[in-house]
Amino acid sequence: MKPKLPIGVAILISLLLLVFGLVYGDVSGHADERARADALLRGESGLLTVIAYRAADGLNLCVVADRHLAADADVEALRAAAAALRKGSGALPAVKAGDQTLAGAFGAVAAKLRAMPSFQQSERDRQYLEMLSADFSQYGQNEIFDAYNKAAEAFNQKLLETLPGKLARFLGVKPLELYA
Repeated sequence: MKPKLPIGVAILISLLLLVFGLVYGDVSGHADERARADALLRGESGLLTVIAYRAADGLNLCVVADRHLAADADVEALRAAAAALRKGSGALPAVKAGDQTLAGAFGAVAAKLRAMPSFQQSERDRQYLEMLSADFSQYGQNEIFDAYNKAAEAFNQKLLETLPGKLARFLGVKPLELYA
């Protein structure tokens, strides 16, 4: 005769397996959803990539400005702001503040260049400035900023307001930072 588990032990094991499956599925589902939203931030065409393109435009403007503005403080401020953004500081509020600093410095250098007689005589540099200004502005209005914030807000709301979300948060799934 084969030994049998008592029915109560079998039910208890079944319930434990069921609870484990639900918890594991909840945590992995929330982690996957977080990864999808995070891809809008760190992905190939993500928000941080757009910021890096803006920083590159700032550095390119420095190259043009160096031909017309020798040892200018605004050009150095633009170069420093662009370099800081390209290094990547990590926290989104710092990235946003750096992007705002970059935008202010970009505008100041562009205005100074337009006032320089040597710049006005250079057709090539005027075209570069127009192209860089258009790119810089276009990247600043990119829909990725809104798309990331909407995805992050939706994920955070789900994580903070639903019972499975609270459980996932308790078990280590973290909310996303907003680019605000």
